Amino acid sequence: MGHHRKVKSNSCREEESITAMFEHKLHALFQTNFRQHKQQCNKSKDESSDKKSHISEKIKKTSRKSIEGIKYEIKLLIAFYGIGTPHIDLKDQPKLSKERISIMDIDFEGLYFKPDPVDLSTEYATARQNMENYNLDSPYQASDYDLNQIPIWEEMKKFNSFRVMQRPICRQLAKIGYNPVELNKLNYVDVLDMLSRHNHEFPNNRMPCQRTHFLKMFSACYGDEFVEKMQILGKEKEAKDFLIYIHYLGRVNQKCPADVRYTASLFNIHHVKNRKHAEELDDYSKVNDYSNLALCFNFPHHKILHTPEEIDLNPNIVFLGGFLREFQIARNPAKERLYQQGMIKARKWENNR
Repeated sequence: MGHHRKVKSNSCREEESITAMFEHKLHALFQTNFRQHKQQCNKSKDESSDKKSHISEKIKKTSRKSIEGIKYEIKLLIAFYGIGTPHIDLKDQPKLSKERISIMDIDFEGLYFKPDPVDLSTEYATARQNMENYNLDSPYQASDYDLNQIPIWEEMKKFNSFRVMQRPICRQLAKIGYNPVELNKLNYVDVLDMLSRHNHEFPNNRMPCQRTHFLKMFSACYGDEFVEKMQILGKEKEAKDFLIYIHYLGRVNQKCPADVRYTASLFNIHHVKNRKHAEELDDYSKVNDYSNLALCFNFPHHKILHTPEEIDLNPNIVFLGGFLREFQIARNPAKERLYQQGMIKARKWENNR
């Protein structure tokens, strides 16, 4: 047992050393970028200023060769520890439309804004206004609507968060007495407006998002292992607090304890294939699926996956708690499927603090 603890302690010290090395290199890049930005700002000022000359002298101390050297070292370290590979853009990929990008982002992050009324279609805006002004009785029911008649719905229903909102959208249409014959005239913003109104009216049943779904799954499938890894790193409290924070996500009537909310800034969700490269997937709507998401520390772990270049994380990693494998959690697709089937439930970590 003593030897086992010693091995863990040695691994922890090694991990701390590696993390500090990455932090140091990132700080070197950030400081250089800040100085370069400061230099650009001062170009518009008096060229004869002694202060500007002093700043310029400082900037020159960090050469381009040194910066490129740091970037190359980071690239080698990432390859050495096997956490991912530099992203290589596929050529001649058709770019996603603004609407598709918006659908993808809302599916992941949720709908937390109210669409601009000026972007609504004339037909939808008129029906909504008439109902509000005259309090008319709607002649329609939710079952009268086939959302497949809405042009943009073909894209929206590809995503989990939108697909489950089909019934609420139909109820919103019936509520304003929208003519089912004119469904083909509805635009993307019209649908977002209906979802926004539903969220406001039914906060306990608001539109879900994949970010929350992923964290709930992570807690249920990997919570115990997560605590074990974090315990070795001396961060057991942070792990349990984060799992409590996850428990309260989406629970409108239950306020998350203030003393655990801090953990939201400690971690980040990384897309194995970044959302901005979603068009490179066989099906861009899979970009927010569990298989393309992983939890990691915010700094330096998540930052290093985007700076100085984009990294495609090893898809087998579901938690990047360290650069050594001892502090990573391997993805278990079979376990995640059981969770989706309702066979695995999350523990109530509030009772284990």
